[in-house]
Amino acid sequence: MKRGLLLVSLFVLFCISADAQSDTVIFNGTISELVIKTGANTNVLNLSDYFSSNNTVEYKYKTGSDGIDGLLIEIKEDSRVNIEANNPGSRSVIFIADDDINAVESNEVNIKISGTPIITTSFSPNSDTVSLNENDEQTFAVSGNGSVEWHLDNVKLNHTSSTYSFSNSTVGVHTLRAVSGSETKTWTISVLAESIVAPVISNTTTEDTDDSAECGNSIREQGEDCSNCASDVLCSANSECLNGICVPKKTGINFNLVLWLGLLAIAIAGIVVGVVLIKKKKAGKELDMSEKINPTKKSILEKVKNLFKKKNPAELEEKKPAEEKSEKIEEIDLNPLMMYFKTNLNKYKKEDLIKQALQQGWNQEQIDKALAGLELGNSGDGNDNTDENKGIA
Repeated sequence: MKRGLLLVSLFVLFCISADAQSDTVIFNGTISELVIKTGANTNVLNLSDYFSSNNTVEYKYKTGSDGIDGLLIEIKEDSRVNIEANNPGSRSVIFIADDDINAVESNEVNIKISGTPIITTSFSPNSDTVSLNENDEQTFAVSGNGSVEWHLDNVKLNHTSSTYSFSNSTVGVHTLRAVSGSETKTWTISVLAESIVAPVISNTTTEDTDDSAECGNSIREQGEDCSNCASDVLCSANSECLNGICVPKKTGINFNLVLWLGLLAIAIAGIVVGVVLIKKKKAGKELDMSEKINPTKKSILEKVKNLFKKKNPAELEEKKPAEEKSEKIEEIDLNPLMMYFKTNLNKYKKEDLIKQALQQGWNQEQIDKALAGLELGNSGDGNDNTDENKGIA
């Protein structure tokens, strides 16, 4: 009984398989050589004319022996084929029809391309963002035979060759744009300071993806930067986030401006000192010239100064000649002193009278002269009136 059931099952499976095989995809014939021109060629081939199946078919293609370099092959949903070629020559391709049960290939289809080459434009590097360290150099290139316009930070450069060497020591974000015909490519270039270390990717296994990163867990994970997860990737107080990279902030003080102001102040001080020295030198020359023209001017000035100079009384006393002193002594009126002696010599001793005169301010020389004059007067006149002298005294 069991053996009979097994045979029935095998027979059913065989029928199903045979029915499926009858409904699978079939290649009906050979595809002829395709002749196209450079540029876009639409509706070159309808694959439904060469493949048939009761199931849904998906069309594909693969490279033939001559290759398909420079060809862009598009198979639309209605089974029609469009081919775009850049250069003339020979290529080959093999089409495939797959209905998920069976896949059938066509013959190798030759493609003959005529016409002029179409120049395509490509840019290098292909990425839109480039990171460089301070003073690093990066070459940007554009393929093609036409001239290229280069724009750095929205300023057109006087440079039209196909390559441009970027070397900018200014830390920050720069934009470089290349225009070739109708094609345009813009790169965002981040110049990092030498002290800034490039972002370090945390240790993760190769199986981890950006989707596994969890923003907000205070752990820097793969795919996180200061732009898409600022809570996990923090920039320092002296830096800011630009395009996912922490770059130093520009300080408010311009060191070059301070340097130039200092140099300007030093230059002004030097000029002032120079002008003062020149004026002093000129004044000295004028004084020397005036002395040469009027040699007595200096001596006259010295005499005027000497007139107003206060002298020491002791010095003036020393400079007076002896004759000048004697003249002053003779100019003093000795008559009172003489009368003093004349009146009192008869009453008092001569020595006492001399002592009394010295106490009254008379000096010895004056006293001697008064006594000598008195003696001369008495010798010439023998009739002295003592009463009159007494009265006079």
